[in-house]
Amino acid sequence: MAAVAMTYTYSMIIDGMKYQKQAVQLSNAVHLAKIKMAQVDSSTTMQSDTTKGAVPGFPGYEFITEIKEEEMDLLKMAGGPNADALRKKAPKDMLGDKDVGLNDLMKKTGKNKTFETGGILKVFRVKVTITYPDGAKNNSYIVETFRSTKY
Repeated sequence: MAAVAMTYTYSMIIDGMKYQKQAVQLSNAVHLAKIKMAQVDSSTTMQSDTTKGAVPGFPGYEFITEIKEEEMDLLKMAGGPNADALRKKAPKDMLGDKDVGLNDLMKKTGKNKTFETGGILKVFRVKVTITYPDGAKNNSYIVETFRSTKY
């Protein structure tokens, strides 16, 4: 009976040590992703690019930084899965009857696209991936943010 209790206790201690190691590895990955994201944010110019390499001082850790320019549709983001239904509504239904005059004015000037789409913004999508060793396999920690193209 004592042998079973000792075996169970030792297995619990070993599992605890394994989880502690995983926590340290993930914590390092989070910290490295924050550093890499800060490096990207501090740059004065931004362009579409992909860089990758090993992380100095952290054996087995690698980074991939992807910067892509793209357009975001605010209505699609705000509407989520119902974005298409919102797009089919008349602009006066979305803005209320008070703004119908403004909507007509925007149509006359040819700038009604913002009401149909909710506004399209050009942004840089910045994605940082930190790959770290976890036993026999590799895991990844991914951070993603957006930055305006006009800054």
